[in-house]
Amino acid sequence: MFPADFGYARARSLDEALDLLDEAQSAGEEAKLLAGGQSLLPMMKLRLAAPQTLIDIAALPDLTGAGNGNGDGDGTTIGALTTYRALARDPLITGRLPAMTDALAVLADPQVRARGTIGGAVAHGDPAADLPAVLLAFDAQVRITARSGSRVTDLDDFLQGVFATDLAAGEIVTAIILPPAPAAGSAYEKFEQPASHLPLAGVCAALTVENEVITSARVAVTGVAGRPFRARHSERTLASAPATPDSLTVAAASVADGVRPLSDQHASGPFRLHLAEVLTRRALTRALARAASAS
Repeated sequence: MFPADFGYARARSLDEALDLLDEAQSAGEEAKLLAGGQSLLPMMKLRLAAPQTLIDIAALPDLTGAGNGNGDGDGTTIGALTTYRALARDPLITGRLPAMTDALAVLADPQVRARGTIGGAVAHGDPAADLPAVLLAFDAQVRITARSGSRVTDLDDFLQGVFATDLAAGEIVTAIILPPAPAAGSAYEKFEQPASHLPLAGVCAALTVENEVITSARVAVTGVAGRPFRARHSERTLASAPATPDSLTVAAASVADGVRPLSDQHASGPFRLHLAEVLTRRALTRALARAASAS
């Protein structure tokens, strides 16, 4: 199937991209930003999306790369146009965020990893994307820029539902901001749909351990519900719990408490819930082992 007819414009700067968005909005047209295009273009071919204008922002160098964030030397700011492949090769990411390295290694296929961007993964709002779960587990924030200025919002507030986000017309996701990471172990586990490589369920876990007691725990899940989410029940179960396999098993059992699961031709709701529990136990086990080796 072919996409509907559309116009195309290539932005040479962030200001020009914002101008093009404003022009489309003034003309009553729907405009979409094109970065890697690995999610948008397939949807256009299926006519699930039919923007009148594509604004290509892939060549904006100011929105690429990872660096120390907010001047504190520990936090990490990642430009929205940084590709998955660039992230996987960045020593700042591999050194600080092993769970992200886990996710990048099993994310989609070589073409998607070469062209897809972290900002696109967030802005697209796919309920089964890998990286949003990792970013949620690390309390990520999203920097959003418009002609009126910039704002920063928690990723947990930004993700609102199936392909729904807190991104208004005329706004562009320009960076992902991660706070200083504690000396923790983290890991990502997924069970993928074989054709798309998207997770039927994916879980990121991050643990901090002191004196064989779990002092902090963050668990985030993707592919199971209408949006990636933090498993707050599991996190509360793990807080101040002994760093033992039994503690991890108990926490994994409550990972989807209160969650209404997705159900489609790829997997039923109960199967997704089962996968979430199994993958949570696996992710917590790997995170615990990494936390122990780091302490």
